[in-house]
Amino acid sequence: MIRETYIAPTRPHVNNATVPAMRLRPEAWNQLLDQADEETRETMIFLMALQDIYTGQSKFTNEEIDEIDLEAPDLIPNCVATILHQSRPELSPLDSKMGLGMPFKAGPRPRQNDPCACGSGRKYKKCCGRH
Repeated sequence: MIRETYIAPTRPHVNNATVPAMRLRPEAWNQLLDQADEETRETMIFLMALQDIYTGQSKFTNEEIDEIDLEAPDLIPNCVATILHQSRPELSPLDSKMGLGMPFKAGPRPRQNDPCACGSGRKYKKCCGRH
């Protein structure tokens, strides 16, 4: 009996970032995996499992995939922070108030009529927010 490959209809948390990044430079990912500490290695294995699910090559059951799909959006920001800390420690928020386990939280987005942050003096909608 041939097992039907299961691919969920939408996985924006995977297909928008993880898979293209891993396909772009696989040698860099492999090198990082070889040099990674245990936490980073586990994180990367999780992301590779997401890639396998997305490409239909996973050995997980449909129920396991559904559970992973529910948890992945909350886990991915911490995965990115862990990998950043390992691969580019100079960019890692070690001295910040937020710890390594906390995802980065961006400030409020500018509104259309707010002054543009670039310092031009124009409204955001007429300057950097135009595109």
